[in-house]
Amino acid sequence: MGIFFWPFMIAAIVLSVIAIASNKASLLVIAFILFIPFSLYLAAIPLFEWWGMIFPMFYLAAAYYLRKNIRWLAIVLVSINFILVGWIGFTVLFQ
Repeated sequence: MGIFFWPFMIAAIVLSVIAIASNKASLLVIAFILFIPFSLYLAAIPLFEWWGMIFPMFYLAAAYYLRKNIRWLAIVLVSINFILVGWIGFTVLFQ
């Protein structure tokens, strides 16, 4: 699973940006699937025990709100994952 971790995480971020820009909720569902290895990694850390499984649900919620044409809420929900990925990436690079 380690080989899929960073590429899938970056692909999920890129897909979510494309999904919000093009107003396609199906791309957010694909981003949700790609984000699952990252969520399993977070679920194994005691600090993020339950939160690790909640973060991918933000992609599904963003897809729902994008389908309902509430774009600002979809952006807020996806940005939570952007901040999380950025924080984990910063922590890994500057340990």
